[in-house]
Amino acid sequence: MTIQIFEKNCLFYNNKTIIYGEYIGSKKDVKILFHDTFDFKVIFSLGNYKDFYIEIPNKITFIHGIQLINNNNKIFKKDVYLKFPFENCDLLINPNSYIITTMCKDYTSRLDEWIEYNINLGFHGIVIFNNDKNESNNINESTNYFNRNITYQDIYNKYKGKVWIVDFPYSTLNGNYWNTLQVISLTISVNEFKNKCSKIALIDADEFIYVPSYNNICNFFLKNKGKTITMKSNLLTNKSNNDIINNNILDISTYIGGNKYEKTILDTSQLNEMEFIVSPHRHPSEIKFEKNEIIHYHCWVNDRLSYKDNMIYFEELKNFKKTYKT
Repeated sequence: MTIQIFEKNCLFYNNKTIIYGEYIGSKKDVKILFHDTFDFKVIFSLGNYKDFYIEIPNKITFIHGIQLINNNNKIFKKDVYLKFPFENCDLLINPNSYIITTMCKDYTSRLDEWIEYNINLGFHGIVIFNNDKNESNNINESTNYFNRNITYQDIYNKYKGKVWIVDFPYSTLNGNYWNTLQVISLTISVNEFKNKCSKIALIDADEFIYVPSYNNICNFFLKNKGKTITMKSNLLTNKSNNDIINNNILDISTYIGGNKYEKTILDTSQLNEMEFIVSPHRHPSEIKFEKNEIIHYHCWVNDRLSYKDNMIYFEELKNFKKTYKT
């Protein structure tokens, strides 16, 4: 498969139905044909990722047939029901709120801790794209030590009004990496929420933001209003290779590894209309901050990052967790 649409994750924006999709190859080879008689436009990303969206006037919930053509690969989808998962979103946010959007796969054993950390840090809402039904891509660590007793429904019930979970059951196109799915999920989420909040952090559920000179993220954001922030990072790991993961990442990840990827917190005032997010690591409007101002830590545990004797012990995140633990 070299082309797909995300009909389960449509937006209704400015009285238009928006259906996102992705493809492999050149956009000149992409053709989309509807078996319905309505106007539509196809808008392609100008960035590095092969993303596009279909724009249809008014709200459309059903398509009799759609043909996707790319590099002589033809896919016909019949009786397509479009879903708008944000219509009933119950996040308690306003235009001044700070939110996180992320995509997760096989991570329920660590979400409770991560969500609680970020809420206590000062974020008002978290949007999670659930990619567990994707059977084509494995995560980068062993799942042998995961506690699988908690479900996404459990998480939603516990954090109602703070967390919104979106079913995102898609797999990557032929030869693509998992981050191509991640980027399209970020694009969908950012365009849904850009007029409903002030900041959108593009971080993963194994990443924890830390602001050394502030009690919470709110004070830091107020000082940097209107700025898109890109953070540097370090890895954290545990000493063992077989710790059971049960919302205890900050208790065991107490050793600093090397530097890792930067990540971006978007200021929604800096976003363009229907903008494609091409990477969570950068943005044209970004300002890069030093680690003494804001940093995020990647917690790569067990066999994902092996402990070495020269690693420095680090417990700031563990101590922050203790301040809210009941």
